[in-house]
Amino acid sequence: MKRQSAATNHALALTLKIGAYSAFACIVAGLLLRWGSSWGNKVTTIGFLILLATPGLRIVVACIQFFREREYKYVLISLGVLAVIVTAYVLGVQA
Repeated sequence: MKRQSAATNHALALTLKIGAYSAFACIVAGLLLRWGSSWGNKVTTIGFLILLATPGLRIVVACIQFFREREYKYVLISLGVLAVIVTAYVLGVQA
């Protein structure tokens, strides 16, 4: 079994960092804006949505990186995990 390349590890780490920092910034900005305007709740909600979407985006980035490295077995595994997450989301929204 091959180890993940440094490029894959960097892309995955960068995805998680950007998602976490963006979510944190939006949540803090939203909490500060709640005192002065009505936009605070919307900005906070966007921050939470970014936080929830980050793991799914990580799976998409991993799938793309595996495809670029011609690791097709891991591409299929990533797509399978993504399908499970999307299915759970769709079923959860309908409930």
